[in-house]
Amino acid sequence: MAFYNENYGNRILEILNYPVMHRCPELGLLVDRCSIRELQDVYPAIVSSIFSSNGGTGWGLRTTTRETNPHDFDVLYNFFIPLGPMFRLCYRLLNDAIKFELNTEILPHKMVEMLQNGQYSMFYADLLNIDPFRRSVTSLSLNAFDYFILNFVIHGTVPLHKMFPAALNVHNERSKTAYFYLTADYLCAFMPSNPDAIVMPTNICGTVKVAQPMPVQPLQPTRSPKYLTLSPLAHFTAPNKSVSRTPESPRAYAWRTESVLYFFVDGWMRFDVDENRDLPSSEFIRVVRILVKQLHAFGNSAELDNTSMASLRKLAQPMMNARIYPFLKSIIARWPLDSSMSVVLELWLSYIQPWRYTFDRNYSNTSYEAPINPKYEQFISENLVIYTQIFIQILPRFERLDFTSFRNGVMLHRLIKVFSQSTLPQMLRYCEEKASHNIGNVSMTPQTSPKRTIYYSSRSIEAPPEWDTFGSSKFFQESSYIYMFGDYVQAQIQQFIKKVYISKMYVMQEIESIETSIKRETQGFFKYIAHFLSKLFEDMTDEELKLQELRKIPDVLDIAIQSLSYIFDVNLPDISIEHIEPREVNYSDLDLSATDELDISRISPAQMRNCITHCKITSDPALLPIQAHECTILVRFLHQVTCKLNMMFARDMNEYFQRTDIWGKIARQILNPPMAVQRFDKSKGYSILCENQLPPRLCLRFLASYKTLVIIPISCFIAQTLWGVPSLGLLILIFLTFMYIIIMALIS
Repeated sequence: MAFYNENYGNRILEILNYPVMHRCPELGLLVDRCSIRELQDVYPAIVSSIFSSNGGTGWGLRTTTRETNPHDFDVLYNFFIPLGPMFRLCYRLLNDAIKFELNTEILPHKMVEMLQNGQYSMFYADLLNIDPFRRSVTSLSLNAFDYFILNFVIHGTVPLHKMFPAALNVHNERSKTAYFYLTADYLCAFMPSNPDAIVMPTNICGTVKVAQPMPVQPLQPTRSPKYLTLSPLAHFTAPNKSVSRTPESPRAYAWRTESVLYFFVDGWMRFDVDENRDLPSSEFIRVVRILVKQLHAFGNSAELDNTSMASLRKLAQPMMNARIYPFLKSIIARWPLDSSMSVVLELWLSYIQPWRYTFDRNYSNTSYEAPINPKYEQFISENLVIYTQIFIQILPRFERLDFTSFRNGVMLHRLIKVFSQSTLPQMLRYCEEKASHNIGNVSMTPQTSPKRTIYYSSRSIEAPPEWDTFGSSKFFQESSYIYMFGDYVQAQIQQFIKKVYISKMYVMQEIESIETSIKRETQGFFKYIAHFLSKLFEDMTDEELKLQELRKIPDVLDIAIQSLSYIFDVNLPDISIEHIEPREVNYSDLDLSATDELDISRISPAQMRNCITHCKITSDPALLPIQAHECTILVRFLHQVTCKLNMMFARDMNEYFQRTDIWGKIARQILNPPMAVQRFDKSKGYSILCENQLPPRLCLRFLASYKTLVIIPISCFIAQTLWGVPSLGLLILIFLTFMYIIIMALIS
């Protein structure tokens, strides 16, 4: 496409209204053609359009997935990758004189409080714009790279799943959006785990940041001033003239890494999740987990890095440590107790296992569990509260789970597997004892056993140096701290093990009941023939699918019981099947009016499943989405054929379906029964529940399954082998099908 001598800035603003498929390629061409002045004028409008500063979906980074819209996904992803057109635009605008204002009103609430109270590091000192009359921060003055990255971070905190159906589907289905992949790419590109890696590209302006001593201080003031502190403002109002701003300064080499580190950590881990605010989406929790894992990998390479980036690597984990505990505590307290709880659980488990994230980790042998490196003992001691208090907080929530559900059993297995690995239980017990000893707390009376003394015997009686400060931490001085290996938690663990053990026995009882029911269905000649034929033409029944899942649960629960017994030195319960009561659900006791709209933790999964069994399908089975075991072309072709037949013979089908003789029974085996189809009509701007009655109708969709497509050629091959006539196999198959229909009609 030819571009004439026109105002490229106006052309860019016009392109922003194009569809994504055309917007990104044309904008990518104009990035290299425009002058710096024109790009500077339209850059804020471009960023605002991408992230929709008014709270919309913008270009759809958080709603576009590869599964739902592969073409738009590829176009967006290639435009925003670290070496793509968007970053070429950012790098062209890197200059001392080019700054963009970002209003603090769009920042996360706690990040604004940090800036207004003066509790920020020197990183922000040369970014702040301060109103001299109100003595408050009004905006941030950012270069093009920082402006884009900070807007990208803020976009992830917007609760789009509350406002847009497309984002809600992503939230529910845990799909990986373009935003998810780009987050991983940005963190890996600008905070590389490999100490020899170089942040690309290298040929960019290195004087866009004021040179400061590395590392930039990550610690916050110990007091909260009433007004803005003057020390960080002094740098903003009167910068030091003697500071060198040559590209050789350490900050010139790693300023992009520094910006990504501070903006992501402060923007996401200061996210406010108190009772008065919306919960973030599950996608937000998953991208925070990516951040946690990459920060661990980035920080674990500090000892191997000889460049100026090593100082930033040493800051990564301390910055995260200072913010992660209140974030995790509030998220776990409010998150709904359903299958999405596993997303929050995995975030916490990723944080407390930094030894898993190193650039030289060998992932080929996943069955071998390497011992925890002694260098992580300091991390465990400094983060003891996050190990113990979060575990104690999550334990009562797990007690409300129904462990006869496989998903809940897997969540329990993940939790217990982490805390039972290698020497972690011994390390935690040792750290708690030393902390208690340091502050003279005698309330903790942990039980020791021979299998624990092996770890203690190799340790010094004196507390390590880091306990001089950590042992006097407010968490241990306050009475709110609960010792993980104390008597109180041990009593809770005993009750919890008993609950899990009873759940295991319930599952085994249910497995036995279903197996007996399936055997009963195949007793007798006709029932056996009907069952055999149904296996040829139908998938597994609901009972067989349920049995297949239930058989996995006892082993998972048994491992959890054994591991809990080992960690806490608790004896296994002695309960037999005769001592447990049959499971009952009392619906009269359920009071849903007082529950939070997102908190379904007061209803157990067993109660929810029992409610679901009373629900009826309100959509036509013939219009369900095409499944993985079906041929797409055949499903659509057979649907058109059956629609034509149903229109031509609708009256005849209805008459035969209503008959009470053998022909009526056969018709009821072949035709789908009448049903009421319900849908929501939103064409008028609000939802109206519409209902449509469907008559008896023919559905040949089962012929489109790959199982049927395999059975037909096999029958022809067998007939060709035995009688030399392949069509005879097809005739026999049709005959067996009609025999099956007649037998099922007679049985009914």
